[in-house]
Amino acid sequence: MSAPTGHIPIRVSATAPNATRTDISAGRAGEFLLICDEPPERHGNNEGMLPLEAFLSGYVACSNVIINMIASELGIRFGELRLRAKGHLNPKGYLGIEQIKAPFSQVTLEIAGSASGELSNLDKLKSQLRWRCPAAATFESAGTEVREIWNLEET
Repeated sequence: MSAPTGHIPIRVSATAPNATRTDISAGRAGEFLLICDEPPERHGNNEGMLPLEAFLSGYVACSNVIINMIASELGIRFGELRLRAKGHLNPKGYLGIEQIKAPFSQVTLEIAGSASGELSNLDKLKSQLRWRCPAAATFESAGTEVREIWNLEET
């Protein structure tokens, strides 16, 4: 099946050696590996991050790339950024209690670091992030409340 014209295919593949561990590979030659598992209290072996931690990690990494892409367009320069995400998961869906549209009722992204350049454009950057970052846009379209906390020092 081919991708729609103009769309970029994103691929990962995985093997599941047991019921809770998933070994995920990505990259053009499968050179990058991510291991996800569950903790012992959920019958796992704690051999990797939780699948939903990996999901939030993708959100953080995507946000970093898009923040810096927009910043470059707007004349803003960042020093090292520190990003954290916290999601509030409604377990009713995966427990089979209720079908819900937005499993994460809220996610909070914290961005800290230093910035210089055209800082008068920071509000433009912030307003574009939610619709230009595919991960953030996915949360938004699902009905998840997306919060951002920016703590930047001017340098």
